[in-house]
Amino acid sequence: MKTLRLTAGEAVIKYLDNQYVSLDGKESKFVEKAFTLFGHGCVLGTGEALAMAKHGIKVYQGKNEQGMAHVAMSYAKQHNRRKIIPCFSSIGPGAANMVTAAATATVNNIPLLLFPGDTFATRQPDPVLQQVEQPHDLTITTNDAYKAVVRYFDRVYRPEMVMTALTNAMRVLTDTSSCGAVCIAFPQDVQAETYEYPAEFFEKRVHKIARLHPDEGEIISAAEAIKASKKPLIIVGGGARYSEAGEVISVFSEKYNIPIAETQSGKSAIKGSHPLNLGGVGVTGNSAANT
Repeated sequence: MKTLRLTAGEAVIKYLDNQYVSLDGKESKFVEKAFTLFGHGCVLGTGEALAMAKHGIKVYQGKNEQGMAHVAMSYAKQHNRRKIIPCFSSIGPGAANMVTAAATATVNNIPLLLFPGDTFATRQPDPVLQQVEQPHDLTITTNDAYKAVVRYFDRVYRPEMVMTALTNAMRVLTDTSSCGAVCIAFPQDVQAETYEYPAEFFEKRVHKIARLHPDEGEIISAAEAIKASKKPLIIVGGGARYSEAGEVISVFSEKYNIPIAETQSGKSAIKGSHPLNLGGVGVTGNSAANT
C-alpha cells in the first residue's frame, strides 16, 4: 500500500483540498478557501501546512474568530450548502470566540467546519497559555463548550485519528437533513506529528447529495388539502431554497393565485418583489403573513 509521510496538519489540508460535492450531476469543489487567525495552537501545525504545503486552498487571515466563523456560515448558506470555509483558531479564547457561530450554524442546518487549537496531548508543557485549568478533570478544555452546539465533535489525540475525524466530519457536513457545525479539536503538538497515511485517503472524493423525491401519496394529500382550502398559504422554508425550488414555487403560486410566506431560512428563494410574497412568517415575521 502506497503511503505519504505527512504531519497531521498537512494531512488535514491535503484531504480538504480534494473534497467535492455533486447534485443533479453538477460537481463543485467543496473547500476552496480557509479562514485562520494564527496564534498558539495553530500557527506551527495547520498554519505551516497552509503556508508551505502544496494545495489549492486560498487562505484568508481573520481579525476576529467569531467574525470569520460567521462569514464562513454565511458563505455556506449563500452557496446553498455546497461550499464551506473551514476556520482554524488558536487555543483558549480564540477557540471560545467561535462557539456562538457554531450554535447558529447548527440551529439553521448550515455546514460549518471548525478546527480550534487544543491543549497539548502530551501535556508537556502544561498548562498551555490561556487554557482553562480544571484541577478536577485535566481532559476538559475550552473546546468542550462546543459539545452542546455542534452536530459532530471530535478531539484528535493521535495523527492517525485525523482519518476518522475528517471522514465523519464530511458525512455530517454533506447531510442535507441534519448538517450543522462540526468541531475537530486539534491539539497543537499533534498537528506537527507525522504519520504514514494511506495515499488513497487523499484521492479526490465526490460526496453525492441525493435529491429526495416526495411520496406520491403525500402529493395527492397535499393537492386535496389545497383544493379544499378557502385560503391556502404556501410557507417557503430553507428546504425550498437549498433545493433551488424557488422558480417552480413562483410559477405554482401565480397559476393558482396562492400567496407565499417565508421562514428566515427560506428568504431569497422567492423574490421579495414578487406580488404574492407576503414576507416573513412567525415571531420575526409581519402581520400580513401571520394574519
